[in-house]
Amino acid sequence: MPNTSEQSTTLHIYNFGSVLGNRKIIKGEDKITTLYFMQNTRSSMYWTFDLHADGPDGPLLCRAQSSYHGPPLLGEVNHGHTILSMTAVRRPVKMERKRGAFNGTVFFNGPDHKEYRWQTSRVLKHLSRSSHQCLNAEDALIATYRVTSMSVMKDGVLVVQPSGKFMLDLLVATSLAMRTPDN
Repeated sequence: MPNTSEQSTTLHIYNFGSVLGNRKIIKGEDKITTLYFMQNTRSSMYWTFDLHADGPDGPLLCRAQSSYHGPPLLGEVNHGHTILSMTAVRRPVKMERKRGAFNGTVFFNGPDHKEYRWQTSRVLKHLSRSSHQCLNAEDALIATYRVTSMSVMKDGVLVVQPSGKFMLDLLVATSLAMRTPDN
């Protein structure tokens, strides 16, 4: 039986950066404590980002790289998967769209070797807000990334349910990869 006294974890994601690079600071519930720092770089062919704990000089938690996103080579472009190299897991995590997933749904395997997915949902009464939900294979809610599209500085809020806390770093990394352009 699940422990109903456990609280969800709320993280606040803020943007700052430039045209060719983007940085995000992820703060705790108090909106003061920096928990993560992401540095994103883009080229004409792919994007990468590094996710650090505590700030830009903190330990590296994840390095992510998109598949090829450049001009067509020999008439074909394969917008394939994104690879996340999680330092604690010691194995790459592949985020990919599966055949028939045309609604922005992206699948990945957690450290428990179970499949999870991020899927997009629109909140119609809030035109300035959409969200991504992370669900497990049984459709149980693991996390929600609420996007703040009318704000320049704040990208959104990540709320992780108690059932997802064991993979908090991975949920932060996958939610940021979902929000990185051309993913």
